[in-house]
Amino acid sequence: MKVCGFPTSVEWVMFWFMLIVMAGSVRTAMALDFSAERIVKNGESVVTAHVNAKDDRWRLEFSQPQRGASVIIVRADLGTTWRIFSRRRQYVEEPMTSDHRLTMSEKMEGEISREFVGNETLNGYSTELFEITVAGNGQTHQYYRWITKAERFPLKTVSKQGKWSEEFRRLIFTEQSPLLFELPQRLDPADQSAGTQH
Repeated sequence: MKVCGFPTSVEWVMFWFMLIVMAGSVRTAMALDFSAERIVKNGESVVTAHVNAKDDRWRLEFSQPQRGASVIIVRADLGTTWRIFSRRRQYVEEPMTSDHRLTMSEKMEGEISREFVGNETLNGYSTELFEITVAGNGQTHQYYRWITKAERFPLKTVSKQGKWSEEFRRLIFTEQSPLLFELPQRLDPADQSAGTQH
């Protein structure tokens, strides 16, 4: 009788194991905690920021202030963005726009086709390189995009014409503290016009 009961116990163990694995896979696919250096090039402009990301919130600390802010905290869960002016110890709260959103999904917005180019190691990660065509505003654009094999994360994206690119360097997938995405209490609200001043 014990022998007959053994497979049932194994089946239950396997059932719970698969549930745990599947739950972890869903979390990985939906949201990734990570930190990295993000470099965005647009023509002659280069913007570098240290990024911390946790689920639906992001923190960007800029090497050169952007619109006067040295830090931007984006809270998609609240639909809010905080621009922090560290030197003045002030902040400006703004509604979140598409410009604030970090792209962390494998698929590009407006993607209509993709072609596998090959495998490549980039910034220490095994990646798959794709040529992707995106449609929007009556036009199509082509990009090269390197996707990490394990996390399916867009490590680097470059326009085929080479005028625009986004790359994550020193990327580490690790749990981020929720405190990074809270507005520091020592800050005072600034006038909305303060965002255009240095």
